[in-house]
Amino acid sequence: MRRIRLNGRNLFLTLFLSGFTAGVVYITIFGRAAAHETTLMSAYFFSKYQQVEFASEELFLYTLKSRMSVFTVLWFAGLTVLGTAAVCACLFGIGAALGITVTVAAIKMGAPGILLCIAAGLPHFILYVPAGCWLLKRIAAMGGNREWRGRQWTDGGRMFRLYLLVFLAGTAVFLAGAFLESYVNPVFLKMVLKYC
Repeated sequence: MRRIRLNGRNLFLTLFLSGFTAGVVYITIFGRAAAHETTLMSAYFFSKYQQVEFASEELFLYTLKSRMSVFTVLWFAGLTVLGTAAVCACLFGIGAALGITVTVAAIKMGAPGILLCIAAGLPHFILYVPAGCWLLKRIAAMGGNREWRGRQWTDGGRMFRLYLLVFLAGTAVFLAGAFLESYVNPVFLKMVLKYC
């Protein structure tokens, strides 16, 4: 049993790192010119960012909607044979997005850009990373559970109720994360930008 868990963890990490590498390679080979032309991660962008007053309520609703929509699709995918594939695609996509972001930051700003990427993920990533790993693991396990799907119309109700708790736990995580992203992170990032 321990070996299976370890292999699952290794698979998750491999998919994430493969996506990250793909994002880095993509920007390095195909997107270097575009990275230089964009105003993202530029001094102009950050000077405007520091002047903006955020409507935290609207940012909270937008963030919560975007996080919950992806999680809901993944959760429903967990009820089908596509659950594990959806989790794998999600991990690869998250890795690729992070690889692209960090590479653009490094191209435009050097080491301070990478530090800024880390700051942009605080404090909500401290919550999202462990909770996200747990949620994705539960979704993948449910999606790969052929025994439950075979008996879901008879005595599979207990397993579905447990899986429903995964949805409730995910909702609580994304409520807390959206709060941190919209109320705490902008203040924290503005403080960090003063020193960059």
